[in-house]
Amino acid sequence: MNAFDDLNDSVWNDRYNKSITHSSVGSIIEIKGIGNKDTYNPCLCNNHGTKILAFRCENRNSEVDDSQNYHPTIMFAKQSNNGDWQVTSDIKPLEMLEDPSFAAIKESSGDSIVIGGVKARAKIGGGFDADTLFFKGSTLETIDDSQPFAVITGMKDERLRQLPDGRILLCRRPLDNKGIGHVAMHILNKIDDLKTINESPSPQIFEIDGTHNDDWVGINNIYMLRDKTGVEWIGLLGHIGCNDDKGNKHYAATTYKIKFDDLLNSRTKLMTPNIIATRSCFPDAPEKEPPLSDVVFPGSLERLENGKYRLWAGLSDARIGILDLDDPFGLNS
Repeated sequence: MNAFDDLNDSVWNDRYNKSITHSSVGSIIEIKGIGNKDTYNPCLCNNHGTKILAFRCENRNSEVDDSQNYHPTIMFAKQSNNGDWQVTSDIKPLEMLEDPSFAAIKESSGDSIVIGGVKARAKIGGGFDADTLFFKGSTLETIDDSQPFAVITGMKDERLRQLPDGRILLCRRPLDNKGIGHVAMHILNKIDDLKTINESPSPQIFEIDGTHNDDWVGINNIYMLRDKTGVEWIGLLGHIGCNDDKGNKHYAATTYKIKFDDLLNSRTKLMTPNIIATRSCFPDAPEKEPPLSDVVFPGSLERLENGKYRLWAGLSDARIGILDLDDPFGLNS
């Protein structure tokens, strides 16, 4: 048992009749070379065959409403031969950005890597606004950080995946004020369509709905999957969050799966989130502040050689955790 077992996991059982049990507990990943800063909200990147871990790094007192101390950075680490993760000097950090995302894109001009990050700014009177910035390069080492090639204003939790036909799937929150408990999906003809998406949004082709009351959801990564019968699916790794009456936040890692044919034919779905991990699935670790203790913010699902998946996630806005899972998308059930 760990110190997080008494956190309110029952909140998810009450809402979605889902209890989380795993045969093993996850572990904490330490990043060497960052001093005493916190590391969290990771994202695995395939840098042309080399596994790179992107992550958010900042001081414990870094808060968006504190301009003197707020300084998030997206940094990058490589794994050494002995298994340790070490910050690499080969890839330039992205300053003043939160929560990285990654997409590999094939273009007529060559293969590209796209890194996304969230630019947050405090609002007068409290709260914050956020834009998603996208940077592109042929490799992570050649990412041009001087100017994003695309900016999606007023939105976070924007994720990209190239489809087999070369078009780009974009997951985001809806633009039609349907609330934070929904995920909208769009298909772009090419990656450069992101440059004009604020002025000319692409038509919404699919929407996921199914959360409880005021819960919020977001997509953290997108996967192309195939079940044992050969049917193609879109697998979505996401998060679901809620507040309790004491002001604490609760986040859990979730998955969805959508038949590729349903996506292409715009068949809207009401889908209950499949909760795959809560904070009690991981060991004790520091927290940014007590109201964020019960937070799991997923970043990537890594397919392992034994057929399992490894979940990479941010924990309590202070650490990176991993957890091995058997069948997070339920394709074998």
